Amino acid sequence: MNVRIVGAGAVGAVVARKLYKAADVAFIVDEERRERYKDGLIINGERIVFPLHTPSEPDKTDLLIFAVKNFQLDDAMDEAEPFVSDSTVILSLLNGIEAEERLAGRFGSGKVLYSFITDLSSNHSGLETTCFSDGGNIVFGEKDNARSDRVMEIKALFDAAGQKYTIPDDILHEKWWKFMLNTAFNTLSAILEADYAAISGNRDFIRAVRLVAREVQTVGLREGVVLTGDDVEEIIRRVSLLQDHGKTSMLQDVLSGRPTENRYFAGAVSRLGKKHSIPTPISDFIAILLEAKRYVRACE
Repeated sequence: MNVRIVGAGAVGAVVARKLYKAADVAFIVDEERRERYKDGLIINGERIVFPLHTPSEPDKTDLLIFAVKNFQLDDAMDEAEPFVSDSTVILSLLNGIEAEERLAGRFGSGKVLYSFITDLSSNHSGLETTCFSDGGNIVFGEKDNARSDRVMEIKALFDAAGQKYTIPDDILHEKWWKFMLNTAFNTLSAILEADYAAISGNRDFIRAVRLVAREVQTVGLREGVVLTGDDVEEIIRRVSLLQDHGKTSMLQDVLSGRPTENRYFAGAVSRLGKKHSIPTPISDFIAILLEAKRYVRACE
């Protein structure tokens, strides 16, 4: 299987490291990144030289994986478009609940599977990525949850590569579950500059997580997705297992002065609250507070 990946950061590099021994894996890059990545990426101390393709030299792509941030998706779709054929299957590992709709709008809904990655603890800087977990768990499936041929083909690839995965009974519920996790943990960890070791066992942090999660539950219900109290406790349990010094992607972005996905996490909850005339004061507040924090850090 020919696998092409857009994004060589904390997610894309780790997934590529898993898949390249079982498939023809290459990154789609612009000219500047091709020059920067030509001597390889360093993943857990191992230098791997991946093939690099620019939009001017597209090739056959069976599986196209997007592993960028939401605010990079438009540019990533432009770069990837020459690689998309009638038979290409698209897998998005973006956070949030909006990426699949945007990808379907560009490439057609028939090409897009619903997906995300969880249980991934990694730090990324420059060409180096350190993964503290075993490559994360990719959750994926058809929007209607059918066990289609293409789902089973990707399952076979992941089995051969040793990539952990889950094919859930309800992929939309699982997408919203991860959205709730990201909105609470990523945003709060970025505001407090807390790594996983600082989060684990921090009772006041977990109290704040539950307040944010409650608002995600409320807007989710109006969107037709039921998130239970057990779902809230599961996100707390899962993140509490990561007791290393890994950092959420949003915290890494804040510390590096990069743009964050704030608009797609707490900001998305605020927009959905307005759409349904539901107050979301906690999400409104943390979204504003994070932007204020980014401004203060930029002035230091």
